[in-house]
Amino acid sequence: MSASTPRSPQAAPAAAPSAPQPVTSPRRECAQILSTPEIQDYMNRIDCCLNAICAIATEGKLNTDQKIRIHNLCSRKVGSETSHIAVLYQALGQNTRQAYTALDAVQDKNNLSQKLEDLKCIISEAPKTHPGTSTFADILKKGPLPHIQPNHSSSIAIYPSDRNKSSEDTKSLVQTIISPNDMKLHVTGLRKTRNGGVIISTDTKEDIEKLKQSKQLETSGLTIDEPHKRKPRVAIIGVPVKMQDSDVFNYLYHQNLADKLQDTTQESFMNSIKLSHKSGKRDAKTCNFIIEVSALIRNALISQGRVFLNWSSCAVKDFTIVTRCYKCQQYGHAAKSCRETVATCGHCGERGHVQSECTKKAEPPKCATCLHFNKPCNHKTGDAECPAKVIAQKRYIASINYEDV
Repeated sequence: MSASTPRSPQAAPAAAPSAPQPVTSPRRECAQILSTPEIQDYMNRIDCCLNAICAIATEGKLNTDQKIRIHNLCSRKVGSETSHIAVLYQALGQNTRQAYTALDAVQDKNNLSQKLEDLKCIISEAPKTHPGTSTFADILKKGPLPHIQPNHSSSIAIYPSDRNKSSEDTKSLVQTIISPNDMKLHVTGLRKTRNGGVIISTDTKEDIEKLKQSKQLETSGLTIDEPHKRKPRVAIIGVPVKMQDSDVFNYLYHQNLADKLQDTTQESFMNSIKLSHKSGKRDAKTCNFIIEVSALIRNALISQGRVFLNWSSCAVKDFTIVTRCYKCQQYGHAAKSCRETVATCGHCGERGHVQSECTKKAEPPKCATCLHFNKPCNHKTGDAECPAKVIAQKRYIASINYEDV
């Protein structure tokens, strides 16, 4: 029986499947306890020990049945189980590498999710529009919003002495007595304003001085004044709703501006900042703070792009959304303060009905705003590229005080 005692070569560990090639991760390296060559060396040493046991059993005074039992245990049972353990170990390594790959994928999704949350907060700033109109989201699809580039043109306000005169009367009078050609003025805009006045915008302050010194204006009974400019408004995106307003302002100063604006005390900061309103989805964990600030503070906030509020990091953007009236479809006021007595449809542009009652929804839309001014109107009311909207937004930006920028 001595010839049958040595272990069969079929049970050798060489028959064990080779380890699969590791899947490398671009960012995460999988820890490996034993490499494939180390496992092979370990199996060879076990094989030597089992062969030695078989040899000892052959030389000893054992009967045939005992020798066969030792042979079966060494070559079949122990060898087979050891090979099985090696296969399980290599499978575990493969599963570990797959787990690391899955973790990297989850991290990528988390990063994308954070970016989407920022975009959702920005989109929530847009006014709710009727079906068929462009939204703030449409603008975002075309790329990130650039920082506002203020219009540095100069302006002057002119009012009639007779308060019963309309803005149209004042505009006609100014155009009659003032000749930009004779005075060599570079007029960039002439628009009507409330209280019967008009605002003239020019390229330079020198042109404004020419108008102030004009004898024609002086003898016409018109009053010259500096136009009132709005404070900039800034949107802080993603503020936790549980955070108190006073805490937001406190964090805004100490964590973001105290070191940057060392000449600005906390008291002067609090006096120059005002909460305009909050926006965002109902029952959401975060909201957006729309604040009115001085030009100096606006510039400091916009330049850093984000603000830090306790444990939160929030995006900061200029808030320049132009209000559109959903009754008359004109820019610059809301429906609750509209003076029109008849509604204008936002789809067909006709007066006398609202958009929900329009009977021409199957036809292409017409911009009600441009139609009102007899301009090309083959686009949706409120479209991002609408000339009337672009002009209204430029006019709004021009009315903001950016002098410290």
